[in-house]
Amino acid sequence: MSFLVGLVALAALGGIAGSVVVWRRWRAEQHELARVRATFSRYVAPSVVDVLLARKDERLFTGRAVRATVLVCRIRNFAHFIEPLTPEQTLRYLNEFYGLAGTAIQRHRGIIDTFLGDGIIGVFGVPLDNPTQEDDALRAALEVVRNVVAMRDRWEKQNRKPFTIGIGINTGEVIAGDAGFRDRREFTVVGSEATFAHRLQEAAFAVNAFIVASRSTCEPFADEYLLVPVTGVPLAGVRRLLDAYVVRGRRHGVERFTVPDDALVETLIEPAPEPTPPQPPTPPAVPAASTSGLPAPVAAAPNVHVSPPLPPRPPPPAEPPVARPRPRANPTPAKSDLGLPELKHGWRFGEDDDARPILPDPPPPKATYEDRGGSFDL
Repeated sequence: MSFLVGLVALAALGGIAGSVVVWRRWRAEQHELARVRATFSRYVAPSVVDVLLARKDERLFTGRAVRATVLVCRIRNFAHFIEPLTPEQTLRYLNEFYGLAGTAIQRHRGIIDTFLGDGIIGVFGVPLDNPTQEDDALRAALEVVRNVVAMRDRWEKQNRKPFTIGIGINTGEVIAGDAGFRDRREFTVVGSEATFAHRLQEAAFAVNAFIVASRSTCEPFADEYLLVPVTGVPLAGVRRLLDAYVVRGRRHGVERFTVPDDALVETLIEPAPEPTPPQPPTPPAVPAASTSGLPAPVAAAPNVHVSPPLPPRPPPPAEPPVARPRPRANPTPAKSDLGLPELKHGWRFGEDDDARPILPDPPPPKATYEDRGGSFDL
């Protein structure tokens, strides 16, 4: 009898131990699900979070190479802009900007990667694959520009100083994963292609444009947008030049594709003069021969006084020779002698020039943007 009681007690203990193991496993799964939901709820819509949880993909938080489109948007000359503002006014401007830019990014299936001190970073194509990520990023950028223009009119009516923005977009292979340390971790993307988006945003300020996107971003949907090519853009910290496009709007069709010639920013493009066709030389007039065999004198017009020819101008006095400084023994060769490429607009790029050129602040952009919401002047 005691033997049976021992077996029953042993079975009960085994059942309790198994229940504890199952409960702990269920608790760990619920904790992981809550962690995933809390992490991605800050970036994507709840429906996307449900899809991620249903997939149970263990690679979500591990570093993996994915193709993504990175959008970087910053406020132009923000440090100078906030100098006369109070902390409350500065934070109010930033919150309004974060709201309009973040809403546009999430509306076009992007996630908010980071809030910068003077801007925002959005990523398209992660954590879920998106075959139209380039188009979504360009649409989001145009919507951000439209929202900022609308807010500028509102700020002027409120006697508040408006600001302008610059956006850089690049598409390529990045590393996506959970980064940080024990007390704080975030899902983010890193890599050289993400850095190029930051450099294109700086180039948008340099060429006085709102949106500058790389070729990899624009080419898949080039027929749907108004693009102005910008070749040989020097990027700070990068030893190669990048071809990009200034995105000026979205096409609606041939009948609505009307862009005035003066809509382009003057600091961006200078139209080349029209070539003059060559003209044949005019043959000299041959005076009529007289009966004496000598050229006939040309008759002066009536009532016209013919002045005598002026005496020849004396040659200028010779200038004294100017003493030239003696050359150094080992002169430093110029960059042109080193075979470094010359760029337009006075830009130079070489091993020692890894910073973008310091240019004077250009005037506010004047352009006409178009998208599916209609056209508007900036």
